Amino acid sequence: MTKYILHFFMLFTVQKAICQNMFKTIIKDSIKNEIMIGVFAGIKGTTLGAISKENGEILINNIPNGKQTVIFSFLGYKNSELELEFPLKKEIPFVHLYEVSDELEEIIVQGTRSNKSISTIPTRVEVLTEEIDEAATMDPSKIAHLLTHSTGVQVQQTSATSNTSNVRIQGLDGRYTQILKDGFPLYGGFSGSLSIMQIPPLDLRQVEYIKGSASTLYGGGAISGLINLISKEPTSEETILHLNGSHIGAFDVNMFTSKKYEKIGFTLLAQRNIHRAFDADKDGFSDMPQLEKYNVNPKFVFYINNKTNLNIGGTFTTEKRQGGDMKLLNSEAISAKNFYKERNEISRITTQTKLSHKFAENQTFEFRNSFNIFDRTLLIVPSFIDGDYKFAGMQLSSFSELSYVIKQNKNIFITGLNFYTDNFREIPLYGINLRNEDRKTLGAFANYTFDLGEKVSIESGLRGDYVLSDKFYFLPRTSVLLKWTNRLSTRIGGGMGYRNASIFSQEAELFGFKNVLALNRNTTQSERSFGGNADIGYKLPLGDRMFINFNQMFFYTHLNNPLVLQNNGSSYEFVNTFGYTKSMGTETFFKFGFYDFVLFVGYTYTDATNHFNNTKSNVTLTPKHSLKGDLLYALPGKWRIGVDYEFKSSQILSNGNQTPSFWTYGAVIEHYYKNFTFFGNVENFFDYRQTRQESLLSKPNNTPQFTEVWAPLDGFVFNFGVKIKL
Repeated sequence: MTKYILHFFMLFTVQKAICQNMFKTIIKDSIKNEIMIGVFAGIKGTTLGAISKENGEILINNIPNGKQTVIFSFLGYKNSELELEFPLKKEIPFVHLYEVSDELEEIIVQGTRSNKSISTIPTRVEVLTEEIDEAATMDPSKIAHLLTHSTGVQVQQTSATSNTSNVRIQGLDGRYTQILKDGFPLYGGFSGSLSIMQIPPLDLRQVEYIKGSASTLYGGGAISGLINLISKEPTSEETILHLNGSHIGAFDVNMFTSKKYEKIGFTLLAQRNIHRAFDADKDGFSDMPQLEKYNVNPKFVFYINNKTNLNIGGTFTTEKRQGGDMKLLNSEAISAKNFYKERNEISRITTQTKLSHKFAENQTFEFRNSFNIFDRTLLIVPSFIDGDYKFAGMQLSSFSELSYVIKQNKNIFITGLNFYTDNFREIPLYGINLRNEDRKTLGAFANYTFDLGEKVSIESGLRGDYVLSDKFYFLPRTSVLLKWTNRLSTRIGGGMGYRNASIFSQEAELFGFKNVLALNRNTTQSERSFGGNADIGYKLPLGDRMFINFNQMFFYTHLNNPLVLQNNGSSYEFVNTFGYTKSMGTETFFKFGFYDFVLFVGYTYTDATNHFNNTKSNVTLTPKHSLKGDLLYALPGKWRIGVDYEFKSSQILSNGNQTPSFWTYGAVIEHYYKNFTFFGNVENFFDYRQTRQESLLSKPNNTPQFTEVWAPLDGFVFNFGVKIKL
């Protein structure tokens, strides 16, 4: 009997040994090939882990059989994952980690077309990468949260009931910001106030900011700067299901998948976003609109041969967004007391095509083309007596570009031609003069980047745009990079910009375009600008697990004869005012890493003023002082916890009133378990709202239609969900 028990015990012990494995390796720096001490390695979805010893050795015991993912983490270095099949068939003698600073320097910037790394390009470009996943956790339906991660950038809500918004850079109105998707100018004009509410972050891999006059790069519209959204490529196999809900009535279902074969790759994003109307202050009007949105973004990449690639993608979006009197939104009948409503019905179809061919190792030809069909119906019921007012139309735009790139050593020369069309046709509803707009722009550009020794790099650009039936615009731009040391650098740059005159702006949106006259092309001119910025950046490593990054920037933009909306009795008309708008200030960026913690602080000082008819006034809805930042703790494979804050000083409203300054705070937490990521996010957890300071009801009809939004309206918001890696 004892013999059988002994055999059983030995069999159990052997079986247990077979099911539990050991992982052993040595951690080294990828560049210096030096042993690294204190690196954490863990088995994803379990509590198994270890820290590298003085000899760099990592040892993890009791690992179950099957596929396991080993995660490596060390502050100042890129998190790394290694997927292994246990029991191991061969040893893993070494694992190399890459410094974060080196990784960031290798990020390729696409917005300037030169495709150089961020560390070597003279034009000042800010890039977001890791923040994209955090923004998708906060709100997967739109990129509004993501864009505010940069200093000097403000998302300005243009409607108190429907939540339409635009992006303001360095204190200037949203119409002066150009938004690109993979280098294609798809968003603007009639769709401008809805663009950032319709673009999802889940298929993005990189966001680029170029602040200041940047019309030289892609043509008119980038007076205050441009934002280039770079989508993911099918470089790896990935499928993610993202489910999100909030306590105020949001429910989002999102799916992203990516796969690459030998000759073809594809990515696909599909979304359904639902939100019920929410009245935070119980005044009877919605503070968050009723929303139903569907979005599909497919993209295919054909690897024709080792010299030629073809990208074909598209976006298909439908959306119904409405806000106003809560009783009307709940399908009650209109009455003399309950009448106000604002409804947007939108559909968007875009196509993007890019053909790239290498004639030689240093010569590349590219053809780009995009079409955009944007159909929108805006209905507003401003008063019970007047009844509803509807403004509807279709915007058709296209962008075509031929470019040729020559690279010689570190010198890059780019030249090309592009043709941009933007045609808006109003649907005739009331027998009035239609406010149609039709612009065709032919542009030619050249850009040359070269080095003067090892310390100086220069980028010079020149664009000529001819707006058919209008005039020619000459747009030079120059940037210089000075590398004082390996860790200290300075960038100085400037250029000219312009924006074609259009009725589509925040001021006209407030009226729902009612009684806004068509542009008088004989008297109205495009807006012109010039400006520049300069910065100094410093990176300081403090031991193996600490670092400091610091950047100080100064900016200036001068805008001549801007368009303003004037009241002409019973109507409104856009005219060029006599005078100029000036925006100047500073941006301070500070990032400190300490073991598994990262602290970010960003401060912006903005002095934006109008000088119209020899009278000086502050630009409305622009805080002089803005402070934002966050503290993040990340334990790869287990937890990610962050808190963020934002401060805005007082702002001037159109009626001359001055708002109070205020703080808002938020927090996010993520927990990883095998293929699941559970998350929770709190926005504005002290519930600061504009309605705690004033009523949103304004004259003449005692509704929120003409109320300017300077603080949060929805107050405290808690959202939660799960991301599943399939």
